Amino acid sequence: MGIVGLVTFLTRIGGCRGVNILDEIQKCDKKEPLIVIDLLKVICSLSGPMDEQIYGCRNQFAWTYATQFCDRMIEAGARLVFFIDGKLQEGKYKHWIQRQEKVYAECLKKLENIPAEFRGNNRGNIQGNVVKHAFIAALVAAARKKGVLITTYDVECDRELAAFARKHDALAIITGDSDFLIYEGNFRLWSTSDLNLELMRTVEWNREELRKALKLEWTHMPFFAAVAGNDHFKNRPSGVCTFYNVAQKVREMNLRYGYTRISIELYDKIFRKRDENFKISFEEAVKLYDTDYTVRKPVVPSEMRHYPNYAVCIIRGIPGSIRLPCLDLREAEYSQIALQIYRRQVGVLFRHRPVVFGQLLTSPVFIKPNHYDTYKIIATTPITPPLAVKVPLAEQLYSLDPQVSKSLQEVKYRLLTWLVSDTLTFEEVCHINPKYLLDVFTLYFLVERNLLDITTADIILVTIDDCIKNLIPRQIPLQRPRKPNVTTSFVYTNFYAMMYFNAETAGMRQELDTTFLCKFDGVYFNLIVDHLRFDRTLLASKLESIASYRVYAKLANRGVVKTEVGEGYGGGMVPPITVQPTIKAEPDWDVKPKLYGEPPRKISRWN
Repeated sequence: MGIVGLVTFLTRIGGCRGVNILDEIQKCDKKEPLIVIDLLKVICSLSGPMDEQIYGCRNQFAWTYATQFCDRMIEAGARLVFFIDGKLQEGKYKHWIQRQEKVYAECLKKLENIPAEFRGNNRGNIQGNVVKHAFIAALVAAARKKGVLITTYDVECDRELAAFARKHDALAIITGDSDFLIYEGNFRLWSTSDLNLELMRTVEWNREELRKALKLEWTHMPFFAAVAGNDHFKNRPSGVCTFYNVAQKVREMNLRYGYTRISIELYDKIFRKRDENFKISFEEAVKLYDTDYTVRKPVVPSEMRHYPNYAVCIIRGIPGSIRLPCLDLREAEYSQIALQIYRRQVGVLFRHRPVVFGQLLTSPVFIKPNHYDTYKIIATTPITPPLAVKVPLAEQLYSLDPQVSKSLQEVKYRLLTWLVSDTLTFEEVCHINPKYLLDVFTLYFLVERNLLDITTADIILVTIDDCIKNLIPRQIPLQRPRKPNVTTSFVYTNFYAMMYFNAETAGMRQELDTTFLCKFDGVYFNLIVDHLRFDRTLLASKLESIASYRVYAKLANRGVVKTEVGEGYGGGMVPPITVQPTIKAEPDWDVKPKLYGEPPRKISRWN
């Protein structure tokens, strides 16, 4: 995001050059040179080949990709600090909603064009981070383990990141946002859009070359960006068509940040119109590049900064978001089903909140209620756990003290079980290996809500088992996808993300950073699903060792929900198979998580 077309302009004037990141780190004369990373911008380069995305990605490789990226820079001598948005700033609500609506429309177009979209150089390519929760979660976990992760709440993430890089004399910022071309500082800019992970090469953006080409001083640059149009303000004056024209206008009017007061008269002089609301937006667009700001009252107090961001937003009344990428909201009430999960999460975090007579407790959240409605903020009411479900105080639930966490282990698992369903008990799942647990919870939830049939749930469980046992090869030829199977992949990965947020709510940070990272391989699922669906003998044999994990099988007693062939999520109605389980008596919590699906050390260039 940022200023549209500015990187293209910079390339045209010769302001970009190729660099090897590891060489630049090693050449730096600083001890442990600081690299500051815009986390969400780097995800596209860390989420595998583009043509795997239409299948729902190969999520089990996320941790390896993330750690290889970090380790190679650390081994070269760098110190890493990652930044991620904690909240959407109010001034960007309208722009965010427009972007999400565009993403939704583009994803539906991709799905409707299967298998036509499978042809060509960009087959299966879904742009952006819409399907990549697993990769974001893995990079967040890697950032916490191998560097420092800073979540921003009080100001725009870009602004806080630039201020940090300037204050701490960073060697470089790794980002894909052209706004950083406007910030003053000694740091260099390395592009995520051109990142080659095998060679660790990218393109460096030269801010000084840009400034000189425009014949501007650094104090001019914030006004240049705002007049040209950034995320906060897009209303370029008539007749000002090129960046050279914008720069000329800024020079002629001598618009300098810190010296020029933005009044309604000045706005009228620049844009030939008087509009107080536009003037305020323009002022915010200029202020975005001020790195010498002061936060008087932090949105999140210091004692809560280590809480998971998902919980912080609910506790502090910050609007979160429920997004279900690549799901057609005409096919099922996905949004309403996801909303019920969110209301339970709110119920957990509001459990100890005092009730004020006449005042309704609610939590704001962005959601697209259905296919025909746009994203909007709604006030949700909590679904409170029954008294039999113990809910610790937030400071206990999210305590970093290992002793406190250990003492609450069973309490957290019981709480997580309730967040999934009222019809599932802790005693039914306590024997399950934790590496499978979140997958089992996801399958149970989807079967109970009639979003998956039991046979398809069994096949997904088999893919998870094969992944954990390292039976899935890294190189799998891409088979032409079928739309019902692709829809199943996205149903599963979207609701797995909701289960991951359940685990965040329940305070299971250690499991989230290791055991609970998503393992679903969409490419492998598409390869085997149609064969296993009708080879019942083979499916039964593959399920034997994990038969006791099929806790969703009890839901077959409710009757089979018919799904027409080629239209539903299982690709046809197939009666569930019967597998005799062997149930272990004791909880299997002490099983040490291992890395699953290790790919080769080298990663090829994907973009």
